[in-house]
Amino acid sequence: MTKLLLKDYLLGLPDQIPAALQIGKKVSLPKNYKDFSSIFFCGMGGSAISGNILRVVAQSKVKVPWAVHRSGGKLPHWVGKNTLAVFSSYSGNTREVLDSFQQALKRGVRSVVITSGGELEKQARKKRVPLVKIPGGFVPRCAIGYLTFSLFPVLKKIGLSLAGDSEIQEARNQIKKVSKSLAKNLARRIGYRYCHFYAISGLMEAVAIRWRSQFAENAKALSSHLWMPEMFHNEIEGWQFPRQLVKQSAALFFRDRDDSREYIRKAEFAESCIRRRGAVVLRLSSKGRSPLARIFSLIALGDWVSYELAGLYQVNPMPIPILDAIKKIKRR
Repeated sequence: MTKLLLKDYLLGLPDQIPAALQIGKKVSLPKNYKDFSSIFFCGMGGSAISGNILRVVAQSKVKVPWAVHRSGGKLPHWVGKNTLAVFSSYSGNTREVLDSFQQALKRGVRSVVITSGGELEKQARKKRVPLVKIPGGFVPRCAIGYLTFSLFPVLKKIGLSLAGDSEIQEARNQIKKVSKSLAKNLARRIGYRYCHFYAISGLMEAVAIRWRSQFAENAKALSSHLWMPEMFHNEIEGWQFPRQLVKQSAALFFRDRDDSREYIRKAEFAESCIRRRGAVVLRLSSKGRSPLARIFSLIALGDWVSYELAGLYQVNPMPIPILDAIKKIKRR
């Protein structure tokens, strides 16, 4: 297989969506999967972002609690026989996900596995757990189309219709329309600054998470993310010291049409405070009608900004040697 560059993956993202939908439509689920009282999504890194996206989309459509688990160790006590659990590991060899899956099997949790292969696929087939098998050959962060959109038809089969065909198509169109020139200009404005990503609405929470993780893996750059109103209760006061760091920082506020007027006014006040301290302040607004399209309009933009930033830093965005080394550290 020809080794693809990050740019190739980004350009190919829209084509992942129809392929992912076809994969999800072919997955069969037992009848008893329709009866659940909570949803548990387990994943790490690039394999977990789809859980964050689906959760924020589901906020206004699903009445049952939905949790995203990005951790190892013991499963939460409430995860049990009345839980629908999704275990996501692109490689199929993520230790934390494998451990959680084994615990779920012992508890009788109704589970769905999404992976391209590895040990997770083997265990799912052995235990006859519904399997969403997506294509291999990607790095997890570049398979976001498969990891996210293959689950829409799967969830629909158990009564969770999170997005219709027109909404999914709109999201695909927004990804196609992302401005590469805007991404390049944003990367130049950010330059060598430490970036802080702020989501005004809950819908933008997944966007902030994705930007931070893409900056880390692609641009090899540190950044942070937080959402509102939490920022108004602590972090805004910290935009004073260390003064040199503040002046070398950038604050990016993700705006959405559903943001409340109160939070918009507070965000604008926060922007003015940060700007007076000498930092760069940028405001980015989502585009589109449906929640899914608005999320992906900014996720796609952030992916391209991280690509341009890697070019500015003169680093190869694809290798992740430190992450790979950490994954090889074995338990004692």
